[in-house]
Amino acid sequence: MIRPPARRGVPAALLPEGTEQAVAMFPPTTAGAKKLLAEAKADGVPVDTEFTLIARIENFPGVTEVMEALQQMLQEPGFNVKLQMVEVATHEQYCSKPYPTDLGPYVLVAQHDNNKGDPSFSMFFKYASEGRQSGVADPRVDQMIADASAATGEDRAAKWADLVAYLHDDVVADALLWHKVGFSRVSKRLNWKPTIATNSQLQLSQIGFK
Repeated sequence: MIRPPARRGVPAALLPEGTEQAVAMFPPTTAGAKKLLAEAKADGVPVDTEFTLIARIENFPGVTEVMEALQQMLQEPGFNVKLQMVEVATHEQYCSKPYPTDLGPYVLVAQHDNNKGDPSFSMFFKYASEGRQSGVADPRVDQMIADASAATGEDRAAKWADLVAYLHDDVVADALLWHKVGFSRVSKRLNWKPTIATNSQLQLSQIGFK
């Protein structure tokens, strides 16, 4: 796992103001990573095995530079990582099932947009055994998703929180980097305000003239 560079570091010049470091992941420092690698090597794990860091070309502004920074941060504690930037169609082959099985080890960098603001629109898709972009096949996760989806109110929020904690502490499903920010230029003539859904869709029925 890696520590994503904060905005005061490299991405400050690459990512827009408002970008926040994702808080659902608490990765070790570089020193901690070196120690873990040394312990794994002592246990016979081939820690020098090369793996590929795969990201999508033009996925967001500055993506190539950010991925180069992440590659360097992974190499610093001793990981053997090469960077591969791919087009959208190729990226989709890595991102959704059935996943390729003949490419060797790789880490995929991807974005996820929940334009509804409710965990149910992300959790099944990304973490359920039958989820299209899930790398997890854990019956406990499936049951926790079902229980949280059926709950309401504070109980629902608590169940989603328990699932997030389990995914982080036990499953280690993802290394989350940032909550990105989007921008919209709105004419003064329009009666419309951007929402959380604007990054992925525009509902013309909601846009009017003043």
